[in-house]
Amino acid sequence: MRGFWTIVKICIALAFLAVISTEHPFDVSTFTGHSQKMTGLSEKSTITPMGTEDIDTEAEAAVLMDADTGNVLWERNAQEPLPPASMSKMMTMYLVLESLENGEFDLEDHVEISENAAGTGGASIYLRENSSMEVADLFQAMSLASANDAAVALAEHTAGSEDNFIERMNEKADEFGLSAHANFMNASGLPHENLEFESRMTARDTAIVGYHLLADYPNITELTEQPSFTLSYENQEWANTNALIASEDAEDVEMGAEQVELDVEFESEDLLAGVDGLKTGYTRMGGYSFIGTAEQQDQRLIAVVMRTDSAEERFKETQKILKAGFDFVNEESLMAGDPRE
Repeated sequence: MRGFWTIVKICIALAFLAVISTEHPFDVSTFTGHSQKMTGLSEKSTITPMGTEDIDTEAEAAVLMDADTGNVLWERNAQEPLPPASMSKMMTMYLVLESLENGEFDLEDHVEISENAAGTGGASIYLRENSSMEVADLFQAMSLASANDAAVALAEHTAGSEDNFIERMNEKADEFGLSAHANFMNASGLPHENLEFESRMTARDTAIVGYHLLADYPNITELTEQPSFTLSYENQEWANTNALIASEDAEDVEMGAEQVELDVEFESEDLLAGVDGLKTGYTRMGGYSFIGTAEQQDQRLIAVVMRTDSAEERFKETQKILKAGFDFVNEESLMAGDPRE
């Protein structure tokens, strides 16, 4: 993982013909996508929307989106509110990156772990109360291993308390123009003790959050495409919950709580080319969900599947939707006399 951040720093150095310190593997400036954030889906896609019956999916709700414009190309029950589970961590990722970009804190800052964060259940990196960990490590753990304790610790560090952070999440949801169904109940996506209060988003809402994360911080995929990561203070390797990211040594990495449910491996020849993100999700009520993104021939697509029956099915359905999308885009390009090379 540290290699990625070093490469990013080199790119920045070349761009500005300046020497940049390599003391820390992270440089949040590389995540900045636009000087003005994309607050709406105002661009018009050059891709014609697909027919509603063009893709057969086992997911209860699904969306295919043009990641360059945010326009929906195909959808199925996309306005049905469902628990997004850990896919809601994309909003946590966005707000943490925004605070880093604004200089509110640094990646090297040490976060003191509260009782609340340490006691967070589900997928975790086993944080201990009164210990401390760098923002950089927590961000990797949240983004790749779906660590709920890391998400809560980052939320508290960003906004002073998780409750304050939840307010920011819902304010940002309004700013993004999410549906009236969208409601974040915590920073992690875990179900509330009263399941009626579990976070809710539609498949379209989920795709929109993913769109903004990719549009405003496009290099986030340099992180999410990593099959595993190692925390700075230990040698233990942790797995990315995204099984569509190829890994030659997946059996050797730590499996967190959500990853025990994952336990899915695909042969490299069965993986769709270009997949480099984005976020898994699972709760008992929400089932197995996933937002995936891939880029082929300079075209990036986003696919969301919600409430599938198994970890394997969520990845297969996402690949099916993305493949159908790329096939459609390529066919349109050929018909327009603009073959993609």
